[in-house]
Amino acid sequence: MPRLCGRRKRLDWKILTVLALVFVTSYFYYNFSKVSVNDEEILHLRNKRFMEYREKEGKREGLGEKGRAVTLQGEEKALADSLFKKEAFNIIASDKIALDRSIPDVRDSRCREVKYPKELPTASVIIIFHNEAWSPLLRTAHSVVNRSPPRYLHEVILLDDFSDRPELGSKLHDYVAKTWPDGIVKIIRTKERSGLIRARLAGAKAATGDVLIFLDSHCETNTGWLEPMLARIKEDRTAVLCPEIDLIDKNTLQYGGTGSFSVGGFWWSLHFSWRPIPEHEQKRRSSGIAPIRSPTMAGGLFAADRKFFFEIGAYDPGMDVWGGENLEISFRTWMCGGKLEFIPCSRVGHIFRASHPYTFPGNKDTHGINSMRLAEVWMDEYKRLFYTHRKDLLGQDYGDISERVELRKRLNCKSFKWFLDNVYPEKFIPDENVHAWGMVRNPPSNLCLDTLQKDEKTVFDMGIYSCQNGASANEVFSLSINDELRREEACLTVVSEGGRVPLESCTGAANQKWKHDKDKLIITGTTSGGQVLCLDKKNEKNNGHVYTEKCNGKESQKWTFEHYLDNV
Repeated sequence: MPRLCGRRKRLDWKILTVLALVFVTSYFYYNFSKVSVNDEEILHLRNKRFMEYREKEGKREGLGEKGRAVTLQGEEKALADSLFKKEAFNIIASDKIALDRSIPDVRDSRCREVKYPKELPTASVIIIFHNEAWSPLLRTAHSVVNRSPPRYLHEVILLDDFSDRPELGSKLHDYVAKTWPDGIVKIIRTKERSGLIRARLAGAKAATGDVLIFLDSHCETNTGWLEPMLARIKEDRTAVLCPEIDLIDKNTLQYGGTGSFSVGGFWWSLHFSWRPIPEHEQKRRSSGIAPIRSPTMAGGLFAADRKFFFEIGAYDPGMDVWGGENLEISFRTWMCGGKLEFIPCSRVGHIFRASHPYTFPGNKDTHGINSMRLAEVWMDEYKRLFYTHRKDLLGQDYGDISERVELRKRLNCKSFKWFLDNVYPEKFIPDENVHAWGMVRNPPSNLCLDTLQKDEKTVFDMGIYSCQNGASANEVFSLSINDELRREEACLTVVSEGGRVPLESCTGAANQKWKHDKDKLIITGTTSGGQVLCLDKKNEKNNGHVYTEKCNGKESQKWTFEHYLDNV
């Protein structure tokens, strides 16, 4: 009997084990097959929506369709003009245009022939907004959903940075839920005003797609915009990518393609600048639609592998609100093993507004303080050139940068000199490889060449002002190794005898070549016709101009440089 009881207990345990396995297997099979069916249903719904829009887009008619301009008249125009200061674009015209309007495919025809891999990483598109107007915000979201193949679009995150416009509350929630019941568009809200940088960081942390794509909240993505970036990141996960940015006119909402492509640069004041594609990059590229390497990016629109984005430090959490973050991530990407590229076949329209239609919390000089952090962590000895422009920041508190310094060490990042030599060799360095630099002084009058705070992206006649003894970046000039009397991006140009001296883009032309005789204290330039003339302040006073005259030995033609590099 004891032996029979033991055998029966063993049989009971075997039966129970088999039953448990059957139950567990059935449970998981049922639930997983159910999830799979639901996923397939959702994907079917998204594919159907995507295909229907694609088929109808070319046939759409109405105001603003096909990216056409909307021109207002009478009372509507007056109302739009009155709201322009608040919104910084034509909100009335925007509101008259469908939220899912059609736009022209402005890609190079070769882009349409490119075959991308079927298996690509998925994208989380993150759109940060604070008090953005209703129509541009939702037009951005509609364009992403309508022009992104569903198998690659993981989610669209609308990250609300504590907006207080009434329509961006429950009305926006209801609109999103009704328009995209499949949940492809999600709203995440911050509990307090975070500013652009921290809001983007929150969006990146919430995202779960393979690739992060950041967009401004007044964009329209174009046909085929997504696949080129995903394919490039699949090919090289260290590539941080920008689409080519098309102009959406702030007055008429007309969608216009860009002409020639550009790359990003920077001023030593650490503001972003657009630059022509340099010759060495044109030669490196295999075709006109190949990726374009760029030293920097504007920062509003870019894509990165999600894991790589966090591996190289995401955003500097010590930076506040807005400003400087785009150059920081640009320098860091290049210096820490990545690369930054523009993708010609990926096109996204953007409303370029003349001002920000919202306030910044704290009303601090966030660009200045953030740029200090950038300079102190990443620019090594070249931070001196930033402080030449921002002497007012010397001694100010830029917060704790120890974690960012440690990040740079841990990633074994290269030097800023490496960046300048290898990524941005055409960047002019005012105090390196030059004959002389600093203030250009007329000793008898103690007047110096001075830009008089004019916009150096424009052409203007060179001025003179009382020498500020290094206190003003407006008085820093260089006599380059190529004999240019120049600023960072522009050169003084000889026009004619008795003429003023304009500051224009450097071209290497003969009439932008200057010589300095340290014994005679003269600076001479040559006209296009070959006439040699002297730089002359004549009888001008503060806020006056300089001229080119026949050399006559007068005191008004005597000039010295603050620093001479005789070893060059």
